[in-house]
Amino acid sequence: MSTNAGSAPSVAIAAEIMRSEMICREHTLIELRVAVLARPEPGQFLQVRCADNTSRPPRVVDWDTHELPTLTNGCLDDPGPLLRRPISIADHWRADDGDHLSIISRSVGPGTRWLEQTRVGDMLDVTGPLGSGFRVPDMPGAAVLIGGGVGIPPLLFLARHLSDAGWRDVTLILGATTRELLPVEIIGDVASDGVALPCVCLPGHADFGTILATDDGTLGFAGRVTDALEHLLERRGARAARPVVFACGPEAMLRRVAELTRAEQLDCELCIERVMGCGMGTCLSCVVRMRDESASPGWRWGLACTDGPVFDRDELIDM
Repeated sequence: MSTNAGSAPSVAIAAEIMRSEMICREHTLIELRVAVLARPEPGQFLQVRCADNTSRPPRVVDWDTHELPTLTNGCLDDPGPLLRRPISIADHWRADDGDHLSIISRSVGPGTRWLEQTRVGDMLDVTGPLGSGFRVPDMPGAAVLIGGGVGIPPLLFLARHLSDAGWRDVTLILGATTRELLPVEIIGDVASDGVALPCVCLPGHADFGTILATDDGTLGFAGRVTDALEHLLERRGARAARPVVFACGPEAMLRRVAELTRAEQLDCELCIERVMGCGMGTCLSCVVRMRDESASPGWRWGLACTDGPVFDRDELIDM
């Protein structure tokens, strides 16, 4: 496996919104343009400030240093977002007018609801690229990209990356609980029997086959994406090229992907989801347990934002 390129310099940048549209229920696709950006790798993310310059300044509370401050409900009642939001990079390309990025935000709280209300021409304050990306083999081979829910965006970017690098034997498995929460553009027939078809518009005109899965059966394969992965591996059989698996999604999904790929002795990279306060290894809010034979218990605490968010499956204790 090649080394991942998580060492590109991270910078705070002003990004202009070139496109903003709701692509499915609760999900907004935002295209950003910046003058120049360190080239990101699939799996890396941005920290987005979900507030503008007109937001209220922080409140100042005076109190005697020998006493505890008196805080009222009014002091604490501030619906504005305080921290930046970590959002995966869904695509990146370079054009004559600068670097372009796409992100897909799901509206779940005050920060992402604010982001949903932004419009073309607005400016966003973002920091990135951050974290370590997927470690892609140097030579093209076979790959399966599996994403669930908000874990789908980094795999769309990875699809462009693999297509540009000459990969051809690539299958995507993308899923959500229901069709209305699937943040992809459907451009063709969707199979219900787990057969991969070129049914999704992928970045960079990648023409890989895709299996779409919904938990409630409202589109494509009826079941979880991990059920579709198990079905795909059975269909490929022992004679087919052994794929490397790249996955991003909820932890229960990733644990099942880890179990399946370990049983099949397949290489597997997992992009994990964690609450990240700073995104740069300062606040220690995104700890994970990593195997480390040099440590006395055989493991150490790592950080999803700097050691990850992409890990080799066997680096993680809980997978």
